Amino acid sequence: ILQSFSLRNFSLFVILSSLLFPLTIIFTNSYKYALVAGCVGLYAGAHKVGTSTAMTSLATELGIPQGQLQGEKASMLALLKIGSPIIYGMLYLRGKAWSTIGISGSDATVVGLEMITGKIGRKLPFVFNVILGICAFAVTWQNI
Repeated sequence: ILQSFSLRNFSLFVILSSLLFPLTIIFTNSYKYALVAGCVGLYAGAHKVGTSTAMTSLATELGIPQGQLQGEKASMLALLKIGSPIIYGMLYLRGKAWSTIGISGSDATVVGLEMITGKIGRKLPFVFNVILGICAFAVTWQNI
């Protein structure tokens, strides 16, 4: 697939395929759709190819030694492995509390807000994934 696309188009395709699963989880409750979206989302693992290539070529242009680049990359990944579970756990707990909140009133705004919090509450980590995916798409669109 990589040879038929350019690196930029392949990276954009991979980001869009990674967004398919969280969007499916947010908008449906069907296990069938979630399974199909998860299978299509398996292309997301190939995103490392485009990212590593872009980082390596940028480091070469800036004159950064490859050993230093690999060390910085390993440090960043270690921080992400520590911080990500904390952030996602916090989002899940906040969303769970948010979805069980009772809002009083019968105004249309209150009813709409209650519907949104009930729908998205426990799915807040998936919303965060979509936001991160949109940011990754925008950065890839401009820089690669």
